[in-house]
Amino acid sequence: MKFLALTISLFLSSSAMAAGEQYGVVNMQQVILTVKEGKDARAALEKEIKAKEKELLAQKEELDKLNADWQKQAALLSESARLEKQKAFQQKFMTLRQAEMEFQASIKRKEQNATQKIAMKVAKVVETVAREKKLTAVFELNSAGLLYIDKPVDLTDDVVKIYEKQSK
Repeated sequence: MKFLALTISLFLSSSAMAAGEQYGVVNMQQVILTVKEGKDARAALEKEIKAKEKELLAQKEELDKLNADWQKQAALLSESARLEKQKAFQQKFMTLRQAEMEFQASIKRKEQNATQKIAMKVAKVVETVAREKKLTAVFELNSAGLLYIDKPVDLTDDVVKIYEKQSK
């Protein structure tokens, strides 16, 4: 897939030189981090992350206390009681790890959904700006397939301005 994108971008850049056509670029990451909708989404995710980290930290501290208590009592407990306490600790530890992994996956999904939602709106803005500037094509600046374009038209700032204007 990457090879195909590389081949297409090399073909387009070589044919553009011959035809004198102009190509644009957009830094999608910069747009997403700059527009209000992107900033709001990032702030909401960070708020959720901080709240969950606080909750997970409290659970970790509880586990640490349980572990310390278990180690103090280990010499006094029978083998079966010691194994039972160790098993209970391990189960709580694994539950905490599972909760952490599920939360990370949830945050990643939410971030992807927010990014995709913005990206779909940005694509429409890019199309409008590209038509106004009579560009042949517009590429995402940070994509793996884009290696070189001679004097591209950077639409990033224009896209941010129009996106924000349309969002109001």
